[in-house]
Amino acid sequence: MPIRVAMVNYLNSKPFEFGLLQTKSLSNFDIITATPAECADLFKSGRADISLIPLGALTDIDDYRIISDYCIGCEGAVRTVSVFSNHDIRQCRKIYLDNHSRTSFLLTKILMSQYMHLDMTYQPANVADVLPQEDEAVLMIGDKVFEYEKKFTYQYDLGVMWKEWTGLPFVFAIWIAKKDTPESAESLLNTALKYGIDHLDDIIKQQSSDNLDLYYYFKHNIQYDMDDSKKKGLQLFLDKVRHYNLISSQ
Repeated sequence: MPIRVAMVNYLNSKPFEFGLLQTKSLSNFDIITATPAECADLFKSGRADISLIPLGALTDIDDYRIISDYCIGCEGAVRTVSVFSNHDIRQCRKIYLDNHSRTSFLLTKILMSQYMHLDMTYQPANVADVLPQEDEAVLMIGDKVFEYEKKFTYQYDLGVMWKEWTGLPFVFAIWIAKKDTPESAESLLNTALKYGIDHLDDIIKQQSSDNLDLYYYFKHNIQYDMDDSKKKGLQLFLDKVRHYNLISSQ
């Protein structure tokens, strides 16, 4: 029986997708691509055995274990997770939140309240359709950032803000598996993911175009190794989410 693997269908996960597809005949994986929020739903509903899942979604999941030597993270600027506005963020009172990832929802709220000390209101939205007013900003994540980033005066990269605040890298998505998923699946997954990352230059050539040079993005903005510093950043974020949820509910 195939092992069902759900993964994000963004550019930053293309190395994972490439590796999984190239080694599919060896691994017996059934690959499902979806948005970050949909990946979480697929895992929670039992329609996926393994998932590349937004870190913030872990607060709603019980039956899982973190697996793999790989993640989607950054050490500073990530570019594709940013708050945009046409006025300084300190002059804004409202942020429209991209409805594709709870992690970015939470990270934005935590950074604005605890790091920037700003009192904001938030509204989930299909942000590609939003035209922010003078006192409004918009959180955008994923590939749409490449299209919209030049249309705004200010860009606040959440990876940069997190690094400035904590001194640690940030992890946006991790691989998790159901507790009863065979442990051999992790070894197969790592082999597939490593294959994709080892062929990063090929992926850059495939995905780049005359209007979009992805070399710097893949080589400098996105990091894939789940090292000790990323594990510390991951745990710190989860601790801050728990603290934020506690104080916001009072």
